[in-house]
Amino acid sequence: MTKEERLWLWLNYATEHNTKAFHRIKNTFDTLEEAYECAQKGEKGAFLDISEQTYGKLKDAANDKFMDRYTGWLDRHKVGITTLISNDYPALLKEIPDPPTLLFYKGRPLCDIELPIAVVGTRKCTEYGRDIARLFSRQLAENGATIVTGLAGGIDTHAALGAMDIDGKEAPIIGVLGCGIDVVYPANNELLFEGVEERGTIVTEYLPKTQPLKQNFPIRNRIISGLSMGVLVVEAGERSGTSITVSSALEQGRDVFAVPGRITDPMSVSVNRLIQQGAAKPVFSVTDILNEYLDSVTDMPYNAIAKQVALSSLGEMERQVYLQLRQGEKNVDELADNLMCRASVLNSTLTSMEFVGLIKQHAGKVFACDTIKTNVLMDE
Repeated sequence: MTKEERLWLWLNYATEHNTKAFHRIKNTFDTLEEAYECAQKGEKGAFLDISEQTYGKLKDAANDKFMDRYTGWLDRHKVGITTLISNDYPALLKEIPDPPTLLFYKGRPLCDIELPIAVVGTRKCTEYGRDIARLFSRQLAENGATIVTGLAGGIDTHAALGAMDIDGKEAPIIGVLGCGIDVVYPANNELLFEGVEERGTIVTEYLPKTQPLKQNFPIRNRIISGLSMGVLVVEAGERSGTSITVSSALEQGRDVFAVPGRITDPMSVSVNRLIQQGAAKPVFSVTDILNEYLDSVTDMPYNAIAKQVALSSLGEMERQVYLQLRQGEKNVDELADNLMCRASVLNSTLTSMEFVGLIKQHAGKVFACDTIKTNVLMDE
């Protein structure tokens, strides 16, 4: 950490990452060192138009022992910082109207991010949304993209898991927090956080120990889109916070992509509307995204990583079940009626097919083909 970066850390602490307050104070003085010395001397009159609370923090933190403790805490917890004047500050993020003055991060530095693509969506995702987020993120990562995610629940979690599905010591993933760098949210994502920190990068503009308050996330979302060249929306309901990320992306001149959903699915309302209004480009495979940025991309169908199984290789009962489910989801009773078979035989077949990834089960004993895991080749 350079002397100037240490001063940025001091002012960032005192203004509590408020970029407007930060720049207002910074622009009042010729140098930040002058501002620091005035705060040390208690020259309140030198600081114009700031609150008593901010001035108190400026004065208290303008203390070498305090700053030593602060930087020591960062060192012990393996937290790095980058500022708007640092060489490793992400170039794309500098372009947005209100870039963070300072970022805290764990893991790999933020410089030289290759093809950053944000994958966003609702926390209340469906099984389809979960599978698509993981599939697209994995395929994007395999083709050299860096996945940017909010590391919250739902689509965020499965996008992160997809990026880390690839082989290798490092994973192309950046997780952007709406809380302090030392706070895990949601709490049950602790193992995921550890994995991202070990193989990728976790980043936030919020001061250490900041809790994941509701108002933090809309502010956080501008960083997700700001770090990215494009934003992929997988699922989003009527009032999803994803719309804030999309709005930020459009304001920042970023590309927006959307995976179409069923018109009857509440979690696809905002996604389909974005497509209808022309705000997002519909995508049906990662090729549709990669073609926007890469000169030559081999066409990749949506189920490119699914294992291939010939229909003729299945047992007679398995074939009949699979052909039934290709026509649409069905519950156990419907399958039993259509196939006119004993319940014990059907249940045994369904269990074995689910175990090997041919089909998947939804609530209410409703079954469907699992095209994410297995691509069944029809006989010619």
